[in-house]
Amino acid sequence: MDTEQYFNKTEEQQFEEAKNWFKENSTPILLAIFVFATASFGWNFWKNHQAESAIQASISYQATIEAYEQDPVKNQPLVAKFLEEEKGTNYAIFMQLEEAKNDVAKADFATAKSRLEVALNEAKDPSLQAIIRFRLAAVNFQLKEFDAALAQLEQIKDQAWQARKQLFAADVLAAKGDKEAAKSAYEQIKAKTSGQERELIELKINNL
Repeated sequence: MDTEQYFNKTEEQQFEEAKNWFKENSTPILLAIFVFATASFGWNFWKNHQAESAIQASISYQATIEAYEQDPVKNQPLVAKFLEEEKGTNYAIFMQLEEAKNDVAKADFATAKSRLEVALNEAKDPSLQAIIRFRLAAVNFQLKEFDAALAQLEQIKDQAWQARKQLFAADVLAAKGDKEAAKSAYEQIKAKTSGQERELIELKINNL
């Protein structure tokens, strides 16, 4: 899959693809690192230990996420234990995003916001940060915290997110009641679109 195809996916699809790739490939990659690390003992002992820990984390994540997806309530203690053990890792962040997704499905936006804020604070990877900020903006929108939503969107600098970011920001401005700013934002988007996308933007403008 080329870069353009990847970035044309929705935010949810991007996250699922990244997560699934990590799940499917992390163990063999880490095993290769482990084999290489054990080629010499002394200086590589630390690498050996780190690789073993990462492999275990991968296995633990897969087991925990499968249990959580089957019964989120019953298996919540497993999730809590996993998050405590893997705090600060990408695996812990993936788990926090799954929990937040479940909160949103239950319309518990306040809890989802809290989880996402924790995940954002711990995330070091720019791609993960962008995903979390976009989801936080969506939750802020549901909570009618429109300025907070706009602030999160403003922090997303990756050009791959610009089209979705601009449209969402325009929608937030419209919901906020700032019709002039929303119209201006929609007009800028309209100038870059055609076909059905352009018709959708025109409809949004007409509904202001």
